[in-house]
Amino acid sequence: MRTRDLEFLNNLIRLGSVSETARVMHTTQSNASKMLKKLEDHFGFQLVERMNGRLYPTEEGRLIAEQAEASLISLRQLESRARNLREMRHGSLTVGTTPQLSREFVPEAVATFMLSHPAVATNIQTRNSRALIELVARRQIDFAIGLLSIDDPNVDCSKLFNVELMAAIEKTNPLCAKARLQPSDFHRQNFITASMLDRSRKQIEDFFDLEGAQPIERAEASLSFTRMRMVERGIGVTMVDALSVQEYRGNSIEFRPLAPALHLTVWLMKSKLQPKSKIGDAFTQLIKDRAARMMA
Repeated sequence: MRTRDLEFLNNLIRLGSVSETARVMHTTQSNASKMLKKLEDHFGFQLVERMNGRLYPTEEGRLIAEQAEASLISLRQLESRARNLREMRHGSLTVGTTPQLSREFVPEAVATFMLSHPAVATNIQTRNSRALIELVARRQIDFAIGLLSIDDPNVDCSKLFNVELMAAIEKTNPLCAKARLQPSDFHRQNFITASMLDRSRKQIEDFFDLEGAQPIERAEASLSFTRMRMVERGIGVTMVDALSVQEYRGNSIEFRPLAPALHLTVWLMKSKLQPKSKIGDAFTQLIKDRAARMMA
């Protein structure tokens, strides 16, 4: 397969539209449709199906798309490293992180590292925690900073810090009168839940089960800031990590701690098969130092 085929499939799954894929790839919709048919003929099965006016991957299509994305990442890394050698840069660093940590903690850490290592080229990639684990295990990224750890003999996991989960409540909600919220406070409350892929989802469900609370699930969203925006519009209450709370700049939401408290653990992950390097050691030390300051 050509690189363009991989890019087409990746864009098609991401955008869910042949016309949008054609636009971003600077081709016609007719050519894009032909590319899709050619790929499905090549693999011998259907890659996407249309539902409610949008294209969704079949199970086979999803698996192929995941491998296509991994192949694209490998190709881009190869091109990046070749460019670094050509331009006589002294090393590179690829860091994967989750959406929560990609807003401030990781960019600040990487920027600090770059200032003290100006010859090092850096690359930050944002994925969910499960995808980050796979990229580390395959050695397609140097480090991952995420909310899941893994019991894998080839992956080294170091605990960085804990992040508290807090309730986000619209200011007119009577729950704002409470200093802390217990599971029963959420019973029959309209609730905006995290995505099934979110590490916090299971902890939140277990929290409610402590007192048999049954919130009314009004919506689901993977990003904390998306859920907070829905709280602002009066859709319901939600739970978000303390990092997102610190970055909130609005004035329509009150935040309350939970009783019992809920925490997510942030991990630094790297492959044990990754060759030892001064760049990697320096970045590891910087991340751990910043995490220690956060804990303090």
